[in-house]
Amino acid sequence: GPKQYTYSVTGTKAPFDQITITYTDASGMRRTLSNVYIPWTITLTPISASDVGSIEASSLLRLSKLNCKVTASDGTVLSANENNQPQVNC
Repeated sequence: GPKQYTYSVTGTKAPFDQITITYTDASGMRRTLSNVYIPWTITLTPISASDVGSIEASSLLRLSKLNCKVTASDGTVLSANENNQPQVNC
C-alpha cells in the first residue's frame, strides 16, 4: 500500500517566541504554519511514493531550541536534525 511519512518538530519554545513550520504536504505543495506549538507532528500519505518531502522549523526570536525528524511508516528515520538550534531542516 501507499507509504506514510511522519514529520515532527520537538524542542523547547522560549517565552514569547513564535515557531514557524514549513513542510511538504501530501500533494507535494509547500505549506507554512505560523505560531505553532511544539511538540508538533503530522502524518501524510504522499500521492507519489517517491515524493518524500522536507520540513523546516524556525524561531522568530532565535531563542527556541528546535529539532526535527522525518519517519517512514515502518519506523525508518529518513532525516533527523537534533541540534537544538533556532532553525532546523529535515
